[in-house]
Amino acid sequence: MKKSRNRIIKVASVYTGTVLGAGFASGREIIQFFTSYGWDGICGLFLSGLLFALLGCVVLEIVYIYKIKDYRDFIYPIMGDFLGNVMEWVVSLFMFITFCAMLAGAGALLKQQFNIPTTIGVFIMAGLCFIIFLYDIKGIIAINSILAPLLLIGGILLGIYIIVFKDVAVFSYSITSVFRKITRNWVASSIIYVSYNIITAVVILCSLYNTINSKKEARLGGIIGGLVLGVLGICIGMVTFIHYGNIKDIEIPMLEITAKYGFLIEYIYLIVLFSAIFTTAVANGYGFLNRVCFEFNVSYKFILPIFILISILIAKIGFSKMVGEIYPIFGYVGIFEIFVILLYFVNIKIRKI
Repeated sequence: MKKSRNRIIKVASVYTGTVLGAGFASGREIIQFFTSYGWDGICGLFLSGLLFALLGCVVLEIVYIYKIKDYRDFIYPIMGDFLGNVMEWVVSLFMFITFCAMLAGAGALLKQQFNIPTTIGVFIMAGLCFIIFLYDIKGIIAINSILAPLLLIGGILLGIYIIVFKDVAVFSYSITSVFRKITRNWVASSIIYVSYNIITAVVILCSLYNTINSKKEARLGGIIGGLVLGVLGICIGMVTFIHYGNIKDIEIPMLEITAKYGFLIEYIYLIVLFSAIFTTAVANGYGFLNRVCFEFNVSYKFILPIFILISILIAKIGFSKMVGEIYPIFGYVGIFEIFVILLYFVNIKIRKI
């Protein structure tokens, strides 16, 4: 029983750690896709949590039933050879972009907090990722198992603290500002947000077959991981909603907010945010590296330093620009992937009736 519980927690941690990143924990993604809709945005975060739980459960159950060990084994039976190959390259490109965005996020974080040159922050994150990549999938699982619980506990507690001790004047001002921004559909925004995040999450979930010992573990790992993402999202969403008028244009909004609540709160969240960037960077970087090595039959350790150097150069585009302009494009591709996966899963269930 204890071993089963530990496996479920490990799977949920990897799922949570893959999705959590600079965009999520910094509040940048939450503002972009949810906060601008006012209270409707909080409903959107609740919806996104349910969608993450559903999709995590579905993907991991398919992985367990068909003994899937990598993304190719997962996507080709669902989409066929041609679309499967196209989707592989789209996913690989997005994982590469996300990895670069995490490097840029680390640079922006250290620049905003310590006035350290952005390039140095990018190099620090790239160096840490390089070390983890040397340990292959074991390194990814280990780092997520350690940091994901920290993200969960730290994110929720800090969110609750800021909500409870909010400045009422700031809250009132932000409500007015937020409702002036409601111009689009919060349901569509929630779906796009989940869609581009699930693109990379599916790749990592497909590598977890050896961690799962039963269908129940697969389902619970996906459901718990998804619900954790929903709870964390709501906490961050409420905080950014309260302070929206003052932080809507800040690159790392959550760090700006926590600075108002004292030195200790600010630096606790700094650790949480850096951990979120780290877990997403290693998950996406590892997925992209594996794809390149398989497709071109090159050595993992040969391509690794080349990958790191190119990523550092791409990271110069900037964090907020990647989150605001590039991520949503991949969201539409993710919608198609989600639709096909759910259709395939329903078909499996119908055949068993």
